[in-house]
Amino acid sequence: MNSNDNVDISSSKFWNNCYRNNDTGWDLGGTTPIFRNWCDSLKSQKEICVPGCGNGYDVLYFANKGHRVTAIDFAKEPTRTLKKESKNSNLNIDIIVKDIFNLTPEFNNRFDYIIEYTCYCAIDPKMRNQYINIMYDLLKPGGELVGIFLPVNKDLKDGGPPFGVQLNQTIKAFLKKFKLIESIRHPLSIVPRVDKEQFVRFIK
Repeated sequence: MNSNDNVDISSSKFWNNCYRNNDTGWDLGGTTPIFRNWCDSLKSQKEICVPGCGNGYDVLYFANKGHRVTAIDFAKEPTRTLKKESKNSNLNIDIIVKDIFNLTPEFNNRFDYIIEYTCYCAIDPKMRNQYINIMYDLLKPGGELVGIFLPVNKDLKDGGPPFGVQLNQTIKAFLKKFKLIESIRHPLSIVPRVDKEQFVRFIK
């Protein structure tokens, strides 16, 4: 999916239209294997934030494992789907329809983990440093940002979304606020994204 010069990718209207038109090539239709594996390794209940949650498959998985999950998206269309899925359950999910850039200071120091997946590559690249600062503020001291950076093989000049993620430059940008604790090509990457994504973990 690529926007044209007349479309504002920073507007909820753009993303709502993507969901209405099923223009959601990033959507796996189920839980992300990498995050399922990561979640299964957690030993106790945690506060997890999923910015740009979309249809919320990972949100539901985390909540079913007993974690308190805050799901955030400023597009109403996918949150409707998530609300339907979680409505008749006792899952501990807070669904917030809000721009991620307006989360502070209300949610500062709230979360043990933030899950980054297809959000960083979807926002205007000019907003990336602001995104990093906000994610830092949302995490508790010692909290982690657990993410999948993609597409790492696409040039930023080729436009988007998704906008290319130059891995070394991106890690350097995060290191201004975070400490890197893991960066690997994950064995559970789905076949179409092998060699196109990097699993990372940063700690506050």
